[in-house]
Amino acid sequence: MADPLDAHEFERSAVAAVAEAAPDADLDALRASFDLIRASTRLVQRLEAEVHRHAGWSMAGFRVMFCVWVAGELEPRDIARLSGLSRAAVSSVLNTLERDGLVIRCRESPDRRLVTVRMTADGERRLVDAYRRQNEVEQDFFAGLSDARRRRLADDLGGLLTPRS
Repeated sequence: MADPLDAHEFERSAVAAVAEAAPDADLDALRASFDLIRASTRLVQRLEAEVHRHAGWSMAGFRVMFCVWVAGELEPRDIARLSGLSRAAVSSVLNTLERDGLVIRCRESPDRRLVTVRMTADGERRLVDAYRRQNEVEQDFFAGLSDARRRRLADDLGGLLTPRS
């Protein structure tokens, strides 16, 4: 069996294989996709290992709490839309966060099916503390890029996430 390829060698091999098998393929799109997935996976793994497990929640839990913290209060369907999680995942995460006293669900509208989620004081305190630690990891992760390149990357990724008309 051959030695395992490192990620860069694997990417070069993938580009070569795709170029041969699918000559019309957009190889720049392949490379961008390949590297974006690898980079985001690496960042999420670091954040989970260095910040969120220590805080007592998952990355999904942090995403839910962050959305609620920024908005002040949200319905679960809006949390799902803003966090990129499924409604089922949000429901499961909210069960855990509520059990741990970090968020509360309120039924205040005449339609008792509508729920609003709010942070507790403890949840807000713990979220802000975890975000400070997360931002340290983020700064370290992107330290190899100049300020201008970091801004350009953020702008470019935001462009990918903007719906086309």
